[in-house]
Amino acid sequence: MTARLLIPVRLGCALLQLSAPNLVPARVLAEPLRRREQLVVRLLGVRHLLQAAVTTAVPTPAVLRLGAGVDAAHAASMIIAALDRRRRRTAVAEMLCAGSFAVAGLHAARAAVRPAAQ
Repeated sequence: MTARLLIPVRLGCALLQLSAPNLVPARVLAEPLRRREQLVVRLLGVRHLLQAAVTTAVPTPAVLRLGAGVDAAHAASMIIAALDRRRRRTAVAEMLCAGSFAVAGLHAARAAVRPAAQ
């Protein structure tokens, strides 16, 4: 994956989380989110929006790796959230999403280094 692909995917995710925070969770988890959980989803959308903006402005391998680190930290934090039985399904879904962004960010960072090395 390249930064050119990762950025619009992240931006789309951010806009979806901000505009319709309950849309995907209600379908994936088969239950709607509570008000507080919807607020958290919107805050995550703001984080994705900021991360897409920074990556667009400075699409260097270092920035892409830093973003992947942020995504990995978020995925790791969801392991703790998954200990709460009431939040387990939501936390696991979010962990998979954040983990996917972390892997994609690392791939984009490697792809950004390759052209300079050739």
